[in-house]
Amino acid sequence: MLRFECECGNKTAFFPTGDVDEQGREVLDIEDDDCVNYEFADKSLMIKCKFCGHRYVLPQFEDFK
Repeated sequence: MLRFECECGNKTAFFPTGDVDEQGREVLDIEDDDCVNYEFADKSLMIKCKFCGHRYVLPQFEDFK
């Protein structure tokens, strides 16, 4: 499980669905989509808190081998 907590105290989690992609990576789903919005860009993932509007960016890292 991957947990997210905003500076304002808003919390949610991403949990494994049991589905696996072609590379063997397990798919995550969001626990409560009323807490955050998320958007994929070319080289990052942006998570935006629905309560305070604070935005967080996870940049793309080198692919795992």
